[in-house]
Amino acid sequence: MQESSATPTTATGTPDTPPPAADSSAQPSRNGDLAPPTVSVRDLHKIYRSAGHDVHALRGVSLDIRRGSFTAIMGASGSGKSTLLHLLGGLAPPTSGTLLVEGRNLTQMSDGERTIFRRRRIGVIFQQYNLLPTLTARENVAMPMLIDGKPLEQFRNRVDELLTLVHLQHRLDHRPDALSGGEQQRVAIARALMNDPAIVLADEPTGNLDSKQAHEVWRLLQRIARENGRTIVMVTHEAHGAAFADEVIVVKDGQVVGTINAEGLGDAALVATGYQKLAG
Repeated sequence: MQESSATPTTATGTPDTPPPAADSSAQPSRNGDLAPPTVSVRDLHKIYRSAGHDVHALRGVSLDIRRGSFTAIMGASGSGKSTLLHLLGGLAPPTSGTLLVEGRNLTQMSDGERTIFRRRRIGVIFQQYNLLPTLTARENVAMPMLIDGKPLEQFRNRVDELLTLVHLQHRLDHRPDALSGGEQQRVAIARALMNDPAIVLADEPTGNLDSKQAHEVWRLLQRIARENGRTIVMVTHEAHGAAFADEVIVVKDGQVVGTINAEGLGDAALVATGYQKLAG
């Protein structure tokens, strides 16, 4: 891997509409076909008001995330990486700019529309797992459908398939207190996939895990992207985790300062060196 692979990200394309599949701005998918990006961000700004002062959390971020890719976002505390993830998840609107997910413009949605879109088209994996302690693994995975008022029996096969995907077919009826931290996070990953999301967002998903469990989760996310065609975006401060991603987006002072082509090789030294050059 050449260190020249760490190159600045530049904004291309039209901000208001996603590029068609045959357009020159389309990006090659893993199988070589041209496809529009799942996420397209143009000139995104986010300004918070704090103690009478404006805090510029994001300053003109532009990026594309291709379908079926595993992308990591790295940056120091306060760099804007978590703010960017929150905007991608529709948890808050940007101050200005354009954000398309599956061609839908989240910046033009009302709070209610973003909530519905997030529930139905975005999966989220939290650092704290956020499992309900009184529910079994199967019931926790089914939660997105239960919230929509649909009975578990209608989706039992789908739930069991997802728990098999994350290697928990033998723990279907166990509650969180009977599961290890790594197993709980795998339940949370299965839950994030339940609504067949356009994109899965992972916010420091291994922050509470030991190194062995963390490695298993990174490998699992990589496999889900590669074998199941899911688009996964993970915020992390760990080069070891980011090294399993296809691409690492480096954020500093609210701006994308470059990318590292990690290719999922697990080469933490490559990522650490590239990160230091871009953000150090």
